[in-house]
Amino acid sequence: MPLSHMPHSLTSISILVLVFIGTFLSTFYYRRFALHHGILAKNTFRSLHNRTVSRGGGIVFACAFTATILIFWASGRFTTWQMLSFGVGGGSAAVIGLIDDVKEIRATRKLLAQSCLAVWVFSVFYKPLYEHHLNNYGDALHVLLALALLLIPIWFINLYNFIDGIDGMAISGAVYICIAAIIVLAMAGGNSDLIFIFSILVASGLGFLFFNLPPASVFMGDAGSIFLGYCLSASLLATILSGQISIWTWIVILGYFIGDTTITGIYRVLFVKKWYGVHRSHAYQNLARIYNNHAKVTYGVVLYNLLWSLPLAIWSARVPKMAPVAAILSLGPAVLWTLKFGPRLSSE
Repeated sequence: MPLSHMPHSLTSISILVLVFIGTFLSTFYYRRFALHHGILAKNTFRSLHNRTVSRGGGIVFACAFTATILIFWASGRFTTWQMLSFGVGGGSAAVIGLIDDVKEIRATRKLLAQSCLAVWVFSVFYKPLYEHHLNNYGDALHVLLALALLLIPIWFINLYNFIDGIDGMAISGAVYICIAAIIVLAMAGGNSDLIFIFSILVASGLGFLFFNLPPASVFMGDAGSIFLGYCLSASLLATILSGQISIWTWIVILGYFIGDTTITGIYRVLFVKKWYGVHRSHAYQNLARIYNNHAKVTYGVVLYNLLWSLPLAIWSARVPKMAPVAAILSLGPAVLWTLKFGPRLSSE
């Protein structure tokens, strides 16, 4: 590394260490605060725990992330576009989630809130989307891309809610997704600001992960899952629109999560009468219930991501023409896994 880059790099590393420490300590105190004020995960049909556990801890790492974004924007490091998309949008997503954790918002209102977040993403991304893509194409593609911009955040927020079903699954997945994106961006010499944004998510996520690993002592709740779904969807759109990470490579990175949630959803629509209802029929949930062990399943998915999906993601980025093949290879085992251990094993 050139000496001229050392001060900047050391400052960035120092900031990330502070984010990690701040999230770790704040999560410790939030857990006690939530227990004292009754912000607890209820033992319901969908839950897979029988302990009293604090809920809504995702607000801690969400605040650590958004505060860092806003501070760096104020200092001139991040652009207003980045502040609006990740700082304002991410903070709003976390607040919506926390309200649901405390007050339990009805499903229709939650969908409305998610739609508002999608409209926010649309409003922030529309100008760069139009300047770099839409103005070169006809009205039909214009409409399709605009719809994708609206629907992707809603899809991703719900995807993340679906995988937040056992200890450590959602936050370890977020850390993996961000690390994979950092590696792919670094290989391509990508935007350093986006790399740093992903790094802030990793640092804050790791600070929370210590308390969420099996057996979890605090759950992220919707404050965490809605926040992560929103921020990761915004990151996905930012890298795709700028041409830094292809949609195929993102499918590879997200292989397990897309395979599990998509196949589970399709199966339920086809074979379950009240397919839209609350359930716990994902493959990872069934196996956690059968084994009575969250750790085996969570760490198994982590290994799948690190040893299978991540090398495929690197390959897809290095050899773009093979990216569709890498996507199929990443999705394949997850799809088969879900077909075998997913909804068909449940009576729901």
